[in-house]
Amino acid sequence: MPMFVNANEISYGSNDYSNLSIENINQFFLQNSQKKNVIWTPTIKGKSRYSFSIPKDAYYISKKHTDASDLFYLSKQIDSGLKFQSNKSKNIDIIISENNSDLILSQSILYNISAGLFLKDKEKTSFGVNLNKDLIISKNALGNFGVEQPKDEYMVFNAKFVKLSNNESSEFYGNINHEFKSNHLNVDIGKTWFDIANKFDLTLGIHEQSKKVESEVYATFGDENMKFQVGLNQIKNNSNMNMFFNLKFENILKKENFESSIMITSKESTSGSRNLSLKNFRRKNLDKLWKKHMNYN
Repeated sequence: MPMFVNANEISYGSNDYSNLSIENINQFFLQNSQKKNVIWTPTIKGKSRYSFSIPKDAYYISKKHTDASDLFYLSKQIDSGLKFQSNKSKNIDIIISENNSDLILSQSILYNISAGLFLKDKEKTSFGVNLNKDLIISKNALGNFGVEQPKDEYMVFNAKFVKLSNNESSEFYGNINHEFKSNHLNVDIGKTWFDIANKFDLTLGIHEQSKKVESEVYATFGDENMKFQVGLNQIKNNSNMNMFFNLKFENILKKENFESSIMITSKESTSGSRNLSLKNFRRKNLDKLWKKHMNYN
């Protein structure tokens, strides 16, 4: 059983493509020979939830055999709830739809606040500045509030929310988008079920705009680097619906502290294309993080 009395913590960003986790843990035990274990906390985009308590003896056995697979099961998994970690990330997101496209640049200025620039090409080209703040609501719920100020236009307010179910098999999300001094109001709510038949995620959502309510259902295939979504939206009855697809590439540049994504959608609008998600903060995702970073190669 791991001992926590002498444990120190190592935070480690999961978007780092080196093997620094092993090197840091090895260096920690060399410099702190009296310690019995170390707490390793993987971070994802400046946030963390689960940690590993790694026993010293088990670590040296795995190192001797250059095999970290058994060490995963000998390490205790600790649910500390969602927490903010040091965040120096930069982001570039490109979204291309049938009738408009967005280019969004942002950079973290505090651990939970980011600011940046955006360029949107819809009926006319507009650019401006944005400011966003993440808010941890509970151990498995996250919110985000932000504003966009286009040049020579009214300010736009955005609010997003996501909550994992207690068994972590699904999540509930919601989005609000409102342009001040106008009747422009978009509301999205929905639920995503993960790993259906271990093949795909299934999302059922409702969208309201200008007092018109439509529903959508779609499946998501792929991994953390590429996702393909296909489904139906604008559903009003059995004979009135529209088929759509989304193709998203993430972590394109594979640089530390630099997130990048390109999304191509057949939808008419980019609205609702950037939902919050906590899928990667589930206990089930820990083995993927472990295999990716805890190796002796």
